[in-house]
Amino acid sequence: MLTEHLSLRRPRVADEEAYGDLFLRPELGEWLRPEPLPPFTIADSREILREDIRLWGDLGFGPWVLIERAGGSFVGRVGLRRTAIENESAVELAWTVDPDRQGRGSATEAATAAIELARSVGLDEVVALTLPGNRASRRVAEKIGMRQSGEVQHAGLTHLLYRLALA
Repeated sequence: MLTEHLSLRRPRVADEEAYGDLFLRPELGEWLRPEPLPPFTIADSREILREDIRLWGDLGFGPWVLIERAGGSFVGRVGLRRTAIENESAVELAWTVDPDRQGRGSATEAATAAIELARSVGLDEVVALTLPGNRASRRVAEKIGMRQSGEVQHAGLTHLLYRLALA
């Protein structure tokens, strides 16, 4: 799938190095795995990639790999995945963008495409989770029309829950 500035594609095994480079960035760890959680390892990034590939096969949706159309550089990963919110199944719209490429609208652009995918596969709602201090992530959620719906415990930490009804 193409958007204005990005090529969005399913992840593949060949993305292992790009996933490792992304998830091992300390700047991302501060928002995705803050203390007291352990930092990401290369094994974690490989497992995230395997799960992303599996989701596409099992569900017909999952996180995309984002590639810059102009230069062909890896930008990050954005898309849909299953999660649990307070023991209830939900579909999360998650975004992870290379810190060097943040602030250029890539997460918003790809998340907007993911919302369209969610509608096309018949989902009624998507959610997003972000740490309260992650202003950039909160801004993406708000730009794509999500509304804050309180706080929840997720991965042992307090997160803000955002929701977007699709039906």
